[in-house]
Amino acid sequence: MPLLAVLLGLTLCKAVDASWNAGLPDVIFRLPAGAWASGMGGAALADPEYMLSWYNPSRLPLLRERRASLGAGMRSLGRTEGWASYDFRVPPRAGMGLSFVYRGDPFLDGLYDGYYDDRGNVIDEVSLKSASLTAVSLKIGAGYLVSRRVSVGGSVSVNYQSLPTAPGPQGSVENSTVTTIGALDIMASYRASANLTLSAGVKNLLSRNSWYLYSYDDFSPAVDETVPPVFVFASSHKTSFLERELVWNVDAVSYFFDGEGKYLGHPEMVVAAGAKWKFSDDLFLRAGIGDLELSGELYRSGGEYWETFSPRICLGFSYHLQKLRQGMFFNYALTTDRVWAGVDQQFDLTVSF
Repeated sequence: MPLLAVLLGLTLCKAVDASWNAGLPDVIFRLPAGAWASGMGGAALADPEYMLSWYNPSRLPLLRERRASLGAGMRSLGRTEGWASYDFRVPPRAGMGLSFVYRGDPFLDGLYDGYYDDRGNVIDEVSLKSASLTAVSLKIGAGYLVSRRVSVGGSVSVNYQSLPTAPGPQGSVENSTVTTIGALDIMASYRASANLTLSAGVKNLLSRNSWYLYSYDDFSPAVDETVPPVFVFASSHKTSFLERELVWNVDAVSYFFDGEGKYLGHPEMVVAAGAKWKFSDDLFLRAGIGDLELSGELYRSGGEYWETFSPRICLGFSYHLQKLRQGMFFNYALTTDRVWAGVDQQFDLTVSF
């Protein structure tokens, strides 16, 4: 899988501007959710431990118990998030799951409104009250076991976003909102062997945002955003290191078409890779690299590539709280952000029962 990702990236991906995919619609929902996934660089699509309806609903019928998770995080620049999930098997061949993710910044301070004169100087500058940024996604997923080796699944999401867009009366800030219903994920998993799982699929099908932007006591005409589909290829390989269990995951996320089905002039692939090592009976260590963009700049500009397309470095651990309850884990992740302005932290509790 890593070799395939590199070959496709270098063959198909042309040179593009820095962090091109970060400017696509709904980018706020593409960051990994959950400390387990974040600690492994976001490489969680092939065999997620929880939030299966969010990452890969085709794994739902393979559950042997019910799983629930609840967590929160603090990202750089004051951004916050929280999530919850509940996944369960429906014997004999099906499974279902529900995932909820919140992301935003409830305290956007230091905002000002003003005008520029002909010389570029700010005049009539007015301090504005604090504002907030909110994004919420709810996913409902289901999966079906086709055979002992093959399973398929899909999920439907409801997304809500609220963005501050214009100053209002008496120093207030007006928000514009959008609600999207029906974004579809389709995934399939194949158990190649007892130690290797392969998954592939497409996410964000039929997703479109229609914004009504508020500006100076009036609304603009609707602004439509077509969210491009994301093609994913992932693997999870179980092996050993120092006679202890080691799991190595690799995800390749590709952008080939826009929301209207037209081929992009600048296709791109983003790779995440991570490993989980069983340090002791109760402690699992994680490490990974995320958002590694395979652009043509990798071999065109040499050293400038790493300044332009800096990946995220990720660390984490899981600890089995068996003294409190069998099947309960505490998960923690610490990662850098894309622009190296700070670090992101996430923690959660997961329970299997």
